[in-house]
Amino acid sequence: MKYEIEKLFEEGDDLLKESKSKFYLQKEEHCGASCSCCCALKKYLDAYEMFLFEFIKPSENYHVLLHTITQKDPEFNDFNEKIFKVKCFADESKKEGEGFFIYPDEVNDVLKIVVEIRNYIGKKVGLSSEFLQESRKISEILAL
Repeated sequence: MKYEIEKLFEEGDDLLKESKSKFYLQKEEHCGASCSCCCALKKYLDAYEMFLFEFIKPSENYHVLLHTITQKDPEFNDFNEKIFKVKCFADESKKEGEGFFIYPDEVNDVLKIVVEIRNYIGKKVGLSSEFLQESRKISEILAL
């Protein structure tokens, strides 16, 4: 199971790097960046759900997913509002399409939220601090 969790983290890290690149280098790609950021978050949430409930099929519904996770980790409830902020930007971006944008301070907030949740989950599932720092050069993402 550890391999699958690490793989989900690596996929999430790739999506997060892609998101940051789109936000800062391809400013017309805020729609794609928001969606990539949300997909990265989903990878980390899937990894946590897999860790907590080894034999449950991952949920696609965020409400159900967060409810399931908080059954085993009530402290994770503190992230709900932040998670829905990231999800809201992604949902709005899909609705708006190419004209969608978010302000620079919001970009920083969204990326920091996803990294904060990533690191929390990483520690909870027992990933080493070396893995969490070296996976896909996360330091590049953290250099906001």
